Amino acid sequence: MLLSSISFSNHVHSAQKFHLVRDAEIEYFLYKLIKSTIDENKKKNFHPRLILNNNYNAFVTGTNKIYINTGLINKSNSFSEIQAILAHEIGHLVLNHHSTRLINARNTSNYSKFATLAGLALSANNKLDANSAIGLLIGSNDLAKKSSLQFSRIQEQQADRFALDQMIKKNISLKGLEILLTNLSNEELFKKNTSSNYYRSHPFSKQRLEQLKRYKLKYQNAPVVEKQVLINENKISLRYIKTKIKAYSMDPFKTLKMEGNKNDFLVNYLKLIALYRVGKYDLANKKLETIKNNYKNYPFFYELQGDINYKKGEFKNAIKGYKKAIQIFPEVFTPSTDLIKVSLVKTYLQTNDKNNLSISINLLEELLINNPNWSYLWRLLAKSSGKLNNKGISYIALAEEALIKKNFIKAEKYVGLANKQADLPLSYKLRGSDILARIKINK
Repeated sequence: MLLSSISFSNHVHSAQKFHLVRDAEIEYFLYKLIKSTIDENKKKNFHPRLILNNNYNAFVTGTNKIYINTGLINKSNSFSEIQAILAHEIGHLVLNHHSTRLINARNTSNYSKFATLAGLALSANNKLDANSAIGLLIGSNDLAKKSSLQFSRIQEQQADRFALDQMIKKNISLKGLEILLTNLSNEELFKKNTSSNYYRSHPFSKQRLEQLKRYKLKYQNAPVVEKQVLINENKISLRYIKTKIKAYSMDPFKTLKMEGNKNDFLVNYLKLIALYRVGKYDLANKKLETIKNNYKNYPFFYELQGDINYKKGEFKNAIKGYKKAIQIFPEVFTPSTDLIKVSLVKTYLQTNDKNNLSISINLLEELLINNPNWSYLWRLLAKSSGKLNNKGISYIALAEEALIKKNFIKAEKYVGLANKQADLPLSYKLRGSDILARIKINK
């Protein structure tokens, strides 16, 4: 069932209780926390994914993606708390715990639940609509708890030690985590069924607290300064990220009625996003121009400017906003820049300008190098190519999309149609042959 729901940026398709959201700004914030937490030699392309749910929880599914509830961010009081959770979950991936977990899962009734969640979670990449939030049916709270298959206590302890080792090496304060575990340990004393799902599936907080205290006593006696997250010398505070989550979680009409300090930057930011969500785009743009003065070269404000103008149907101005955001972004290739580039492609498609369509094809081919299993990119490539009457490329792109969604009949059909096109480039003809080979393997 399709329901209206919260969106981060343009719009959202949603279902039931849980929504997987994609937001360039929040993902960049989490991406920077990961980079500052994990040793260079242990780094992989770990990608944080945000679940719109108020429970304190995080989990992995055996891919390189780490799923984090908004509740975890909202209920954290420091970066170090979030870093500890990220490091713990990455520990499971680095230590390859998911392989054992999957083997065990095949012999349990929970396997089907895991497969459902994993399939849906992974499909978020396939259905993503630019930097818009794309809602995703994950299921009930019980499914979300059980989805990440139970690790053994030994594996949990190993992941804990991995996290603590990383935090010590990176000189990340253990104080925030100590306070958190103390609170959760106290909660467990009085509540048989604690509401903190994250720690129900892990060793009891008291045990974890004892281990943490041993580490802190041995390795971290001196005070540690809380890390900062910066982009182009702009500080991204935890309060700021919480404000953005709040802005897209609250009823925008209630937000506009809220009283607050008119000079408070975050109050104005809340009101700005509320104006955007209710369709008062001119007022939103006006407020954004004022807010931008608080930050220098902050790409996500230009991204938001692009979103607002896209909604207004002012595509030339939207393109300017997205291009500016990409231009001033400190890193060239990140999941966040990819999201903004997809927004730019979507806008190019709205112009129906041949030059813009050609640029969009080049951008999509670049994006697909690092995101070959993101089916939505293939859909956009099919549209762009189709509008330029490059039917062969369009059919191959549709075949790739169908293959990712495991619709093998449709994939074969599109490859056949592509091969009938006389102007099909050799590179795409070879891709068509590769698609047919992959179909045989998967059948």
